[in-house]
Amino acid sequence: MIRVDSLARSVRYRLSLLLGAVAIVVLLMSTVARALGLPDIYLALAFGAVIALANVWCVPAAGAVVSLMPMMAASALLVLGPVPAGWAVVLGSLGHAAVRYWRGQRNPELQEPRGTALVEVTALNMAMHTLGILAAGQVFIWVGGVLPLSYAYLPDVARLALAGITYLGINYLLAWGYFATRGSGALKAFKHSLPKILLYEGLPMVFSPLAALVATRLGMGYLLLYLLGFLTASLISHSLAVTSERLERRVKELDGLQAVGQALSASLDVDTVLNAIYAQVAELMPAPAFYVALYDPDLDEVSFVLRIEDGQRKPPSARRARHGLTEYVIQTGEPLLISRDVSDRVSALGLELLGRDAACWLGVPIAAGEEVLGMMAVQSFETPGNYDRSHLGILQTIGAQAAIAIQNARLYARTDEALARRVQELDSVLRTTQDGVLLLDQELRVLAVNRALADFVGVAQLDLVRYPIDLLHADGESLATRIGYGMDRLREDCARLLAREVNQIEAVVTLSPSGRHISRTLTPVHESEGTVTGWLLIFRDLTEQVELDKLRVDLTGMLVHDLRSPMSLVQASLSLLQETGADGDQEQRLLGIAQRGSERVLGLIDELLDIGQLELGQLPMSLESIPVRDLMNEIVARYLPVATSDHIDLRVQFEPNLPDLCADRSLVLRVLSNLVDNALKFTPDGGVVTLAAAVAARAPEPRLLLSVRDTGPGIPQEALPRLFEKFQQIPSVQGRRRGTGLGLPFCKLVVEAHGGRIWVDTVVGEGSTFSLLLPLAGSDGADPLLAPQ
Repeated sequence: MIRVDSLARSVRYRLSLLLGAVAIVVLLMSTVARALGLPDIYLALAFGAVIALANVWCVPAAGAVVSLMPMMAASALLVLGPVPAGWAVVLGSLGHAAVRYWRGQRNPELQEPRGTALVEVTALNMAMHTLGILAAGQVFIWVGGVLPLSYAYLPDVARLALAGITYLGINYLLAWGYFATRGSGALKAFKHSLPKILLYEGLPMVFSPLAALVATRLGMGYLLLYLLGFLTASLISHSLAVTSERLERRVKELDGLQAVGQALSASLDVDTVLNAIYAQVAELMPAPAFYVALYDPDLDEVSFVLRIEDGQRKPPSARRARHGLTEYVIQTGEPLLISRDVSDRVSALGLELLGRDAACWLGVPIAAGEEVLGMMAVQSFETPGNYDRSHLGILQTIGAQAAIAIQNARLYARTDEALARRVQELDSVLRTTQDGVLLLDQELRVLAVNRALADFVGVAQLDLVRYPIDLLHADGESLATRIGYGMDRLREDCARLLAREVNQIEAVVTLSPSGRHISRTLTPVHESEGTVTGWLLIFRDLTEQVELDKLRVDLTGMLVHDLRSPMSLVQASLSLLQETGADGDQEQRLLGIAQRGSERVLGLIDELLDIGQLELGQLPMSLESIPVRDLMNEIVARYLPVATSDHIDLRVQFEPNLPDLCADRSLVLRVLSNLVDNALKFTPDGGVVTLAAAVAARAPEPRLLLSVRDTGPGIPQEALPRLFEKFQQIPSVQGRRRGTGLGLPFCKLVVEAHGGRIWVDTVVGEGSTFSLLLPLAGSDGADPLLAPQ
């Protein structure tokens, strides 16, 4: 950004010099074509002096500076002709530059351009008026006008008007291009001021022909008196305008300073104080860029607590103290005004140019007594000379008021922090409780929150304390939303408690984002006099209780469903046997049904008992050497009829000469039966279930890898974490028969009791493979590395 600003400034400077040089070259060429006599030179000098004085006694108008220079230049054109008038303009521009330089050297407080800025403005001013006068003279001659003007008839009015339009058109066209290079802000200000500039500079030009007629009819002495009359009027207008501007500014300053004092004394919040400071500074002076920096001597850091650029607030920032203008004002405790050539002044002070290169800069300290709290500064990146001594005085007064306000706000903040520390001490007491605690003030700002509640809502404690309960956090949710409260509902509940309709308000809610089930209790906090000073919310975690209740309900439902059906068969079969008096075959069939139902009930009960003993490590196991082929043949013989009736291809794959398995035969048979039964249950007609066995290749010691693979619907990813837990069912996957939710937990417990591992690989829509690793005869326990990768 610094390079861009410097480049734009360099382009403007070179463009102004080029235009000035073009004007001089054109004027010299015109002079060669028309030799000047001694009277012309004297008159050109006289008009040059008059033009210089007209520029010196300029008048502020609509944010710009206007003068009678166009009227004087046009008079010179009509009296002397284009070339002498051009030289009069050049001499007048140089004379005005000399006066500005002298005034700037004599009184540095005046906002006069210096150095390259003065050269740039002078060259541009000279080019605008010289080229305009030469062009206007040529246009006047081309349309039939005669110079010098000694008479004026009706046709000359149109010629004079066309010449005047040419002069002002070239003048303002070049000015337009110059302001365009200074940015949109400068161009916008010029466009806004242009109507009043035209009125003040263009309207007096109607008197220029009269000046020519006075010179040709009455003589040069009367012409000088005529021009001096206009200069006197210009001087009076200049004085009145300057006085009026100073008076208006002073009244505005006094009103603004009063408003600043009122705004700063109305709040103890630092952010509110800073916003009030900027609002009033922007009212009293141009403030396209403004900032407030506070200094921390302990950390040796400067915090830019308020930054405004182009009317937009920027995020706060901080840096280690360096050798910039900001640190210079803080360290010296003195104001600093740089009206132009900021980078040159920074270098002269031995400082660093940090950030964008400003066109002008004004900074004042914020000091409370001998202590410098920080500083504030305004700057313009486009307009040199935007600030003067009056702006410095205003900003100093605001800085003094701001120091008191900031110091008071800091004291208030320290008091508030002390109170917050006491609250944190209370929080340390509350850390031992498992219940969440939230303390709010009457404005529903968080005063205290304990760790339990912070864990409940998933937000750090420090991100909650001292902030409003409805403040949005990084994830877009407020604390109120996380604890299940809408702000309208919270205010209604507080109003009910204030009206003493109830002593407390309880509700069971689900906290976001943890999903915990919480009992929430809202109660008022009273002072000793009984006045309500805040609100206390207590949160008790009911998640485990709710889950146990749900588990109890699920278990009860499962038992009712799975135990009631076989028992109903037993009861119905026996009742029918008693009532029908059927023959022996019928009796045997009914008794068989009753027997199988009873066995299913007993099997379910036995499985529950075995799982309980396995969880406690109390189920006795009889380890023996088991041929793998015999084990798999027994499983196939048991489930081949079921697979055939369900139109499923039951396959067996195992390596030849597999070593024996070391396990409890009955338990391993039950594990494989559960897995094969599940596979047949969820595999559609025409599917394949494969029972495979092999020696685990990656095992550091011999292990047998058994697997049951199906071509069923697969298992959803969200169901995998709790797949081996008791009573887990997958609602989205329907099988041929309803299960109990105990088979897979039993398999997991049995395999782990043997020192093995069990896991599942699944692809939705393609099937699942349940794999288990078990020790071979003569090997030790399972190795952790055998878990699936």
